[in-house]
Amino acid sequence: MENDSIRASGTNTLIDLWLNGRMRSICVSQEAIGAIVGFDQMSAMSDKERCEFVRTNLPLVIGAAQKRLADDADSDSISIDGGELPRPDGRAGERRAGDRRKSERRKAERPSGLPDRRRSDRRTGERRKAPKPRS
Repeated sequence: MENDSIRASGTNTLIDLWLNGRMRSICVSQEAIGAIVGFDQMSAMSDKERCEFVRTNLPLVIGAAQKRLADDADSDSISIDGGELPRPDGRAGERRAGDRRKSERRKAERPSGLPDRRRSDRRTGERRKAPKPRS
């Protein structure tokens, strides 16, 4: 990506890139960046740090822009506000409430009368048969 395609303008970060067959301008607001890194850390970021953040998280920005393009495919400019960037750690869209495994996967207690078939010897006899006597 070229150096001038990501730039800061006031409180927004602007990106010019080729997306879905056309050159598009994407505007990422400070609130969108703050929703990912935290608002206290975002307020301490310089313009250069915001540009670097957008450059390193470009797949997230492109994904959010393509979501917006699904609604309006003819738009030349796309604005991404707070809450529209998916979080890379998955906290915003986590579907599972807890661990998938509900119980312990260790071997359950077996009744004492049944032998464990995996622990017994399969072969009780000699592996090789005695050679046939020659006549």
